[in-house]
Amino acid sequence: RHRRSRAFGGMVFFTVFATIDSLTLLFAMTGLNAASGFALKCIADLEHDLTNATDFLASMKLSGKVEVVFIAINFLACLPFLGNWWMVPPQFLWVAFKAFRMVTGADGITEKDAYQKNIYLKHRKIHTMSLFFYLISWFIYFARAMTAVMDIHVHGISPYD
Repeated sequence: RHRRSRAFGGMVFFTVFATIDSLTLLFAMTGLNAASGFALKCIADLEHDLTNATDFLASMKLSGKVEVVFIAINFLACLPFLGNWWMVPPQFLWVAFKAFRMVTGADGITEKDAYQKNIYLKHRKIHTMSLFFYLISWFIYFARAMTAVMDIHVHGISPYD
C-alpha cells in the first residue's frame, strides 16, 4: 500500500471543487435558458392573442424573478474564477447590463403598453439576445462540466477507478 502525498490531497480538493462549481454553473445557465425561453413564449402568446395582458404581465414577472435568481447563482459561481477564466468578464458584463436594465426600469412593461407592438418587440429583442447569450454560455459550461467530471477519473480519485 502506497502513501499519498499532501499535494494529492490538495489536488483532490481542487478537482472536486472545480467539478461542483462547473455543475453549479451548468445548473444556473440551464435555468437562465429556461427563463429566457419562457419570457419569449409569453411574448409570442401575447402577440398571437393566446393570453390577456394581466396573465402576460404575471408570467413576465415570474420569468424576471427566475432570471434574477439564476443570474445571482451564475454570478456567485463565477466569482472564484475572476481574473483566471476568460468566461468571467462576459458574464459579469451581462450581469451589469441586466442590473442596469432592472434598476432603470427598462425591463418593466405596463398593462396599457402590453399590446403596443413596438413595446413587446423591444422586449422580444432583449430576450432573444438573452437566449442566444445563454445558449452559447450553456454549451461552454456543458463542456467545462464534462471535462471536470472526466478530470476526476483521470486523476484516479473516483470511487469507480
